[in-house]
Amino acid sequence: MLKKTWFLSSLLFVVSLEAADYECKNKFNDNELLNEMVVKRLREADVDANLCFCGCLDFSAMFINQTERKDKDGSVASLQGDANLKYLQKHDGYGFGCEMGVKTRSGIIKSGRAMLDSSFLFVESDFIGLAKFGYTNTAADAFSICGDNVLVGYRGAGSGNLHYLYNASSWSIVGTGFTFDDDRAAKISWRSPVVSGSSVGLSFTPDSRDANLFKTNHDEEIQEPCGKENFAGSTAYSKNIITAGVAYEWGAPDDFNAKFSIGGWFGKGKPGCRNSGSIEVRNVRAYNVGAILGYKDLKISLGYVDNGKSLLSTKYATEEMASFDPNRTYKLDDPDVGIKSDADAGKMYSIGVAYVFDKLVASAGYFRSEVKFSPSEKAKADIITLAVQREFSEALSFYMEYDNINTSTCDRALAYGAACEQSVVGKNRANAVIIGMKFNF
Repeated sequence: MLKKTWFLSSLLFVVSLEAADYECKNKFNDNELLNEMVVKRLREADVDANLCFCGCLDFSAMFINQTERKDKDGSVASLQGDANLKYLQKHDGYGFGCEMGVKTRSGIIKSGRAMLDSSFLFVESDFIGLAKFGYTNTAADAFSICGDNVLVGYRGAGSGNLHYLYNASSWSIVGTGFTFDDDRAAKISWRSPVVSGSSVGLSFTPDSRDANLFKTNHDEEIQEPCGKENFAGSTAYSKNIITAGVAYEWGAPDDFNAKFSIGGWFGKGKPGCRNSGSIEVRNVRAYNVGAILGYKDLKISLGYVDNGKSLLSTKYATEEMASFDPNRTYKLDDPDVGIKSDADAGKMYSIGVAYVFDKLVASAGYFRSEVKFSPSEKAKADIITLAVQREFSEALSFYMEYDNINTSTCDRALAYGAACEQSVVGKNRANAVIIGMKFNF
């Protein structure tokens, strides 16, 4: 007998969570504290079938007013969706089968499309935990906690779509997870059962450039503006990636409870273009530390992500820049353009708070990210998110959200972006209002 779990605020059906989390069964390793972070209770429906289908649709309209408009719309609407198909068999205490997830996007990405998000085989039991083989999320990603974990609505920085709608200062908005994590590459992933509140996870990904992330083979030049040798961050990739996670949780959902977790990523960095093969890049070394603290209907999540120097070029600028000249044509081989030896790939600090008022959930979040180009030159972003979400039924909910975004970019980042032929701005401020509707099925 399968079980299909519905949540009051449908947190596991928000857009940016992987389709692998849309479980249509009673999971052997279900994490009650995490699954109930802003949920007052669970509803379970018995499904008498080995095959099940579930997912969500999220319609949103955003109205944004920003200092640097350029070609960005003042308002935009989008329809985003996730669907998950799962086949499960059980035998002698073991569950095994396959799962496939699809994401759809329209509006925000002008040429809206559907993409295969996950596709894997799995084996699980109370004894071995859950093992996945195929296209799924990494173990470190599954164990990561940030401020957006308790947010409802569009989820601000956690949505992953801000760069589509906002003229950001160069690379200043760092995601709430490891920037270079690739959930869609083929991998082996394992998560242990929860024993006395503790659980661990491991995954191995041979090559992050799998799953059509790039349109060409590894021995061919990528058809993207990656001929800029020093612009390794957006074109480099990693091989033989090992990720790990560990978590500890205690308490009860209707009383004091807490969950603490650590996730880490380790891999070999590779240059992204054939003509930049002589330019070495840093190996992947990144981690996330997070916690969720709760008391009855109140939840607080805290998170810190450090991307280290992951995939940064080892070719450094040799001179200090005086200032950025927008009338000058910068090139990456200029001695004063590029990153300094103390540069990093970005850090993110975040906190989120949520409270449940019966069928209404209110949440607030603050995100701070910094990307260092030299010891004294940084690109920064500060994002404040306020949201409420009202559930009208198990399937239907509405939300409203306000985001305040402030970014700033140092002169070196501006010159670096110009040399890479990227659209960058110095400072930008924005206020965004989003209204939306979610339909779970």
